[in-house]
Amino acid sequence: MRERDFAYAVARIRALETKLISDAQLDRMADAPNLAEAVALLGETEYAPALAHLQEALQFETALDAELQRVFRLVLQLSQDAPEIRLLMQRYDVENLKRILKEARLGAARLSRLGVWPPEWLLERMEAAEPELPEPYAGAVREARRLYQASGDVQEIDRILDRAWFAAGHQILGRGRSDLLREWWSAAVDLTNLRIWLRLRFIGLGFADFQRFFLEGGHWQPADFQAFGNQNDDQLLALLNRSRYSRLAGAGPLLLTSLSVLERESDNYLTELIGRAKYIALGIEPLVGYWLAKETEVRSLRIILTGQSNRVPNSKIKERLRRAYT
Repeated sequence: MRERDFAYAVARIRALETKLISDAQLDRMADAPNLAEAVALLGETEYAPALAHLQEALQFETALDAELQRVFRLVLQLSQDAPEIRLLMQRYDVENLKRILKEARLGAARLSRLGVWPPEWLLERMEAAEPELPEPYAGAVREARRLYQASGDVQEIDRILDRAWFAAGHQILGRGRSDLLREWWSAAVDLTNLRIWLRLRFIGLGFADFQRFFLEGGHWQPADFQAFGNQNDDQLLALLNRSRYSRLAGAGPLLLTSLSVLERESDNYLTELIGRAKYIALGIEPLVGYWLAKETEVRSLRIILTGQSNRVPNSKIKERLRRAYT
């Protein structure tokens, strides 16, 4: 995009940022006495048009998806189909590919419409023995099919498709021109690897298994995680406290014993990091920042509304909320 085009796009994004839901608003929804009241509070925000089509509060997922789809298409248009935005959308395409590979006779209605490729188009391409998809996804589908047929392990599907998306991300964001997006991408890869490592640790798997799932493109290398494995929790927290991710260590021992705490703290770290985009006047960064802010906002709303529908105590809901971008 030319700088003149970025000027218009960033001006639109600045206006949209003022409509993002604040931490105070999220707390009010979490403190609501029931789901209906929480949805009513959400109706006071820019989600009102999406909520207007619901027949009952329990259909909130439909409204959240509709709002994300509206925002994603708008940002893609403002970016003039920028590869950075297409990459973020293709994360949803990858999730659709995983579902198609895992479930026979899967209909389009059960697939997400938040990606670049319409579900009907994707299902049609996946019917062929050789998937008619762009690389690296066609190759990833072929490899995932082969390994799944050989092993019967659905984790192979997740591993291969995730690796393909992260490889594409490394080319577009990790090696891109933006210092901020390169830094954000490297942190996102590191924190994803940390979650993978901790998940495998929970189920008693070791470094050899982790190496199969390790994602390239972050600051940490496999040897760093091998060293982590030789530490107890206190020592590992001390190591984190001396790293670039020292803020995560502030969560204390729960960071290493609860995946939900690690996911929350990782999201908060990445939100704070990409928040620097609010101070960039021209460039793709404000569009990426707003996109990620909206995803995080919907994640918090889903935590609140799902918790309300299941009568989870308000205090427990609030423990899981992510910090807002505002």
